[in-house]
Amino acid sequence: MAELAVEGLALRRATTADGPAIQAVLDDDPATWELLEGAPLVPNEGELMLPLVPPGGTIANKHLFVAEGACVIDLYAGYPQPHIWYLGLIFLTRAIRGEGLGTRVLACLAAFVRAHGGTALRLGVVAENAAARRFYDRLGFRHVFSKQRPTPSGGLTDLDVLELAL
Repeated sequence: MAELAVEGLALRRATTADGPAIQAVLDDDPATWELLEGAPLVPNEGELMLPLVPPGGTIANKHLFVAEGACVIDLYAGYPQPHIWYLGLIFLTRAIRGEGLGTRVLACLAAFVRAHGGTALRLGVVAENAAARRFYDRLGFRHVFSKQRPTPSGGLTDLDVLELAL
């Protein structure tokens, strides 16, 4: 299977040994993590992320990438339908935000998904994350539906589900 390549990022597929590398990226901005997840970042979140899959999913369809000290991407093939890929997370460290890298990552993700037979890329945006919503709208993502998602702290977060036709 072809790998995900993004100019300016040394991305590699995450393995079970990459919990600390993932954690280091997440630790760079715990406030953003808390906004996204509705609960504080825990010290072993990087390890916890490795086996997470959507309901009814298998680890075989999970594509987790890490670039040391820079980026984590969590992508899942065939969810919620066989032709749709779900972007569970794209997390860039603060030092590399605002330089167009997120736009390049999304373009490369779209090409990667197309190359593997996907026809759409779907994701959820926390409704109060207006900057992220503007970013995805600018890239051509369209609103599919809104829902509430339970948070680890026992609350609910409003989520806008967006999709990019490929």
